[in-house]
Amino acid sequence: MVDFTRKITHQDYKNPEKLKKYYHRVEKKIDIKPSKFDKGYVERKRSDYILYNDEFLATKIPYYIVPLLGGGLSLILFLGTLKYSLRDGVTNENLFFIIFSSAILLFFVVFGLTMPKKEQILNRKDGLITFHGFLWQPNITMEFEKAEFAYSTGGEDLVGGFQLQIIRPNKWQTFAITGYVGSECYEDMSFITWYMDKNRPLPPGEAFDPYRQQDFERRKAEGFPKPLYPSKISTPEATKEQQAERKRIGGW
Repeated sequence: MVDFTRKITHQDYKNPEKLKKYYHRVEKKIDIKPSKFDKGYVERKRSDYILYNDEFLATKIPYYIVPLLGGGLSLILFLGTLKYSLRDGVTNENLFFIIFSSAILLFFVVFGLTMPKKEQILNRKDGLITFHGFLWQPNITMEFEKAEFAYSTGGEDLVGGFQLQIIRPNKWQTFAITGYVGSECYEDMSFITWYMDKNRPLPPGEAFDPYRQQDFERRKAEGFPKPLYPSKISTPEATKEQQAERKRIGGW
């Protein structure tokens, strides 16, 4: 099996006070019970998930959309401007748009051919999260506890709003979209927090059922330490017997 352990690249944010003041932060807690990680959901999303078990959840990043979309729009602008220039003659304005669209098209072609591999990994075992960097920036790995999340605001009509984003620990903040489960940020955050809280049972969903027993045995050997993050949702074990054992040993 492929090892999805990655070395830590960032220890913290350089401007934590700015994050608290200016961004719509989403706290690591479980407010909503995620309900989509069953067999049907995973089968429909099979091409998105590389691995999911009690140690790692690794997904593919469709980052190829960035050069395709950017290159496509710049190509349309270039061809449209060229068409009008051939029909009406080259003007300073047309010349500017031809040069501008050509430069943007070249940028996205080069980026599409040279961009680094993009990864998105939840490392439940070690408490680490890996997410893709901005453009040519390498992937970022940091402790989940230190990672900051926010939600997108979208446009005036809220299209693209309330998506969960990871704030990259750069000098100038950029954001990485997560997109695990749920149609909005709070369900997505609840799922990620639940999975990354290795003191809890795995999140609900048939896809995790084959790994629940070994995850239970690991937590039992550790004395069933109490959860790391708050939750409004009860997180019982898979069976009543396991629940009774956790309560007897761990006290919760």
